[in-house]
Amino acid sequence: MARCPHLDYESNSSWGNSNDKYICNLCGKKMDTDDSIVKHTCNPDYGDEYKECSIYKDKS
Repeated sequence: MARCPHLDYESNSSWGNSNDKYICNLCGKKMDTDDSIVKHTCNPDYGDEYKECSIYKDKS
């Protein structure tokens, strides 16, 4: 798994992950754990898709 190095995880619940969020440190956007951007770009099962992210390209 190739996770974007600028992706942080914010745990907001003591049980489960229903209120947890991923945070992009480059743009400040908070995303749900099941957000398609996280699943396919920031934290995909394989590949380095985050390198194709326009925010990553502009600010890294």
